[in-house]
Amino acid sequence: MSRHIEFTANYQIPAEAVHRTLTDERFWNQRIEKAADNGVTLERLVAGEGTVDVAISQQLDANSLPSIVSKFVKGDLALVRSEKWGPFDGNRAEGTFTAETTGLPIKAEGTAVLTVGADGGAVMSIAGEVTVSVKLIGGTVEGMVGDQIVDILGRDQGAVEEWVAANA
Repeated sequence: MSRHIEFTANYQIPAEAVHRTLTDERFWNQRIEKAADNGVTLERLVAGEGTVDVAISQQLDANSLPSIVSKFVKGDLALVRSEKWGPFDGNRAEGTFTAETTGLPIKAEGTAVLTVGADGGAVMSIAGEVTVSVKLIGGTVEGMVGDQIVDILGRDQGAVEEWVAANA
């Protein structure tokens, strides 16, 4: 069983600027540098002409998880997130995302579409599925993980907006 997640980010900056940021190696390197104290590391970063394939990993503290979840942790616990973005055609760019944990059988994956909004800003629509393969509690955990992913996506929007403001 899995849980569907959706998130829409409305940016007050042009879609082209959002895409340029998401495909900029400097943006990702700065994000990793800022989060290094939180156990975040860069696993992969391949940027091309208007494209990117990036994966970041973050060590997690099993003790910070709800007890219903922490008792199922096997070994080290880390979250590995990846994003891939294709080129921006002036109106639209498409991407994919995944998030998996080591130590727990949790996986999220989906698609992202960046478009030009009616107000000239950008709209990013994300849809995906969260799957937790733990009998009896999987459904409960899927909801918690889905909420955490939406929270992360909101923070990602803030990071993009900050980068564009500082590097325009």
